Amino acid sequence: MLENKDKPKTTTSKAQLVARFNTICKSIDDYVSEIARHNRYRTYTSVYNDNMIDDRSRLIDLYEMAITQDAHMRSVIETLESQIMGDVYSIGKLDENGDFKADPYITEKIRGNSFDTAIRGIMEAKLYGYTLLEIMPDVDPYSNKLSHIKVVERRNVLPNQNTVLLRAGDAGSKKWDITNKSLSDYYVMINTGELGLFSTTVPLVIAKKFTFGNYVNFAHTYGLPIIHGKSNSAEINDKQELADSIADAVDDRIVVTGLEDVIDIKAAAVSNSERIYVGLIDGVNRDISNVVLGSESMAGATQSYTGSTRAHQDIFRDRINVYKRFVENVMNEQIIPRLIKFGYLEEGCVFRYSKRLDMSTEDKVKVMSMLLPNYDIDEHEISSEFGLTVTKKDFGGSGSSTRAIGTEDDTGKMTDAEYQKRYGKPRDVDSKIKKMANYLVKNS
Repeated sequence: MLENKDKPKTTTSKAQLVARFNTICKSIDDYVSEIARHNRYRTYTSVYNDNMIDDRSRLIDLYEMAITQDAHMRSVIETLESQIMGDVYSIGKLDENGDFKADPYITEKIRGNSFDTAIRGIMEAKLYGYTLLEIMPDVDPYSNKLSHIKVVERRNVLPNQNTVLLRAGDAGSKKWDITNKSLSDYYVMINTGELGLFSTTVPLVIAKKFTFGNYVNFAHTYGLPIIHGKSNSAEINDKQELADSIADAVDDRIVVTGLEDVIDIKAAAVSNSERIYVGLIDGVNRDISNVVLGSESMAGATQSYTGSTRAHQDIFRDRINVYKRFVENVMNEQIIPRLIKFGYLEEGCVFRYSKRLDMSTEDKVKVMSMLLPNYDIDEHEISSEFGLTVTKKDFGGSGSSTRAIGTEDDTGKMTDAEYQKRYGKPRDVDSKIKKMANYLVKNS
């Protein structure tokens, strides 16, 4: 397995791991079969551990089918990823009081594609049930950042046995034990002990696929309007000619009829069957959003009143905090110690997500408006939140920060110079004009 004692041979090489991918033509029978297979493994593994493998390769096929073939499922995962990824985390150290102090220099070292791969892999462990990360102490010579953090193909990983197979699903193929002393520093197994949240959403997606297919067939048969032609002629040829003209009108857009022929277009009303199809699809989308995000409104659904939307937002934030706490724990317990051992990070480094609340632009403006009368806000904070470069305006006055801007005393009255600067005209010009207008009216 090892080329030398210092650098192990990676198991993610395309020349080594072999897996079969099959993410099409999946049915509920495939899902039931894989759940039954996993149940058999859990039942008999204590007795036949040497001869049974925790093979989930075909279950992963079902999971990836759900992601690649269902648009709503994909959008929910993208929403989750947008909350977990990005510049919302940092690396720092704890001071003597136990408070976290972020280090911008060290944080910049970890921000890159490789570290994002690690965070994404940890997040996906909640969805798939497990993730095996391969971390090598390789540094890119141009960016001076980690260049080798990969997710080992899940089809080749036996999560409960901490084993990687050369050929996925083949118990007799070559195996690597990642708990081996020579490999344990380079491989991190993140195993939730479950089948992941996708085990709940996959049967919903399968049901939605067949529901949507039936709905398309129903719309093709009954969704189009019915064209009803009437003819007073008793001749079969005349009736057939009218029917052919109506059929050709789909392409020609022209119908030639007799003087007494009548054509009616009967629009199809919404039927109970159509409501059933639409209701099933909406129900599946709602359940998928609730399972992954905790709220359907955060995945695009609308709520009937403001209070309901805020309640869903609170549930969504709580669910995202659970994901973030999971990522923090894995980072600080398994990944950061390895990077410290590699010499890439300093001793005592800690991974933390920002405690900043996620607010809309409107909410941020309201908070700024509330704080500005009593507190000074740094220009850098405004620039980072809104992208605006601002500088403090000097009105030429000094004194208490609670005094009105541009006043010359404690009365709160604006000075003549400030009035001229602000409005571009002397203070009394309006009153003088008004007096002159009144004088002209009286003497006209």
